[in-house]
Amino acid sequence: MSIAARFSLLVRGPIKYHIYVSRSHDVAANLSIEHYLFQKSHPTSIVLFLYVNKPCIVIAALDPRPRHDGPPANNQESIAVIRRRSGGGTVFHDLGNVNFSVIFPLPEKVINYKHAEMVVRAIRKTNPRARVNDRHDIVLDPGPLLAESDRPDPDDTRRTAYAFGHGELEPRKISGSAGKASGPRGLHHGTCLLTSPNLRSISAYLRSPATPYLFTKATPSTRSPVANIISQGTPRPTTSIFQRQIIDSFAQMYNIDMTNVSLPKESDTALEKNRNCVLGTVDDSLLDIPEIRSGYDEIQSAEWLYEQKREFILSSHICKEDRRNRPSMPDWFPPSARVYLKIKWGVIISSTISLSTHPNNAASEREQFDTVLKNTRISKTNSFRELLGERVSLSGQAEDVGRVGAWLDLMLGKQFDLDTL
Repeated sequence: MSIAARFSLLVRGPIKYHIYVSRSHDVAANLSIEHYLFQKSHPTSIVLFLYVNKPCIVIAALDPRPRHDGPPANNQESIAVIRRRSGGGTVFHDLGNVNFSVIFPLPEKVINYKHAEMVVRAIRKTNPRARVNDRHDIVLDPGPLLAESDRPDPDDTRRTAYAFGHGELEPRKISGSAGKASGPRGLHHGTCLLTSPNLRSISAYLRSPATPYLFTKATPSTRSPVANIISQGTPRPTTSIFQRQIIDSFAQMYNIDMTNVSLPKESDTALEKNRNCVLGTVDDSLLDIPEIRSGYDEIQSAEWLYEQKREFILSSHICKEDRRNRPSMPDWFPPSARVYLKIKWGVIISSTISLSTHPNNAASEREQFDTVLKNTRISKTNSFRELLGERVSLSGQAEDVGRVGAWLDLMLGKQFDLDTL
């Protein structure tokens, strides 16, 4: 029996605990395997899934920003951008970042930070500075060792024996997490910065040029200084050793009998089981399972990237919904232009765009732009510069029309070439 067939059979079965480690570094494959486990695993089972991805940007389900810019990781030409199925914040993954996912019966969700605490116990085998903060993120306290009388119980996952504060003593984030619930199942997944070589670039990777101009009612992400779990003077476990530490912490938390089950060598895939536990490794061969293949194709589609549920406003200027000051527009942007779009489910509901400062001319321009853009699906539009250039006809203003379209391409994640402006 193939790994894919055996995996599908075991996942749906009544065995209580499942532990899977992915050998794939394909973010679309790993997110699709996770989704399959969430949808198809037995409703009473508890599943731990661990994986590591090649450099990529993983956008939260309701983050309306499809474009994120940053320096290429390790001089690579491009970084995959993909939208996951859960909320939380947008994150950057690379080969130094270990991801965990726990799927469980919904009553387990009563304690939201339970599995973050599980991960902290694993991290503390390498770095004792780790704790869960009030946002259920995992952070490192960077300060000096506290006096012995001030140190907490070693089992307290909310406090450490190290000082923290502001400035240089501000806690460093090493793990953020998100969750979702559907039917009888809950999911809690997160990242762990183990040995990322891209720490100094993470903020740039997650920066979107649309942020200053985009308004949504979603809760904004909180920026935090970051660090690796492995720092100078701490032991340096391999990724596989760290994953094993998370597995051990999971087994300890649920008192799982691990008799006669073990992980295969790093290059192998295999699934073993005893009476209450499945343990093993999987890889891209799971794409032979139709549901996983379907999810894999869906999550990489333009429709999935752009057609999220949330409504948002994109405005080049202060508007009634968004009173924030705007940064200076690019020097190539027409100085008198004003752009306002209302977008929902990836469709432009309405637009108010003008180039002229003269009221009558501006009214005519707004009508023409809105006729072209209303009900346009962003996922089906390759270039707003081309679309507006072909269908908006304003005497003597073709260049400015194209530049407005180019700005929309930049904001909405379409191909943008500054050299052609």
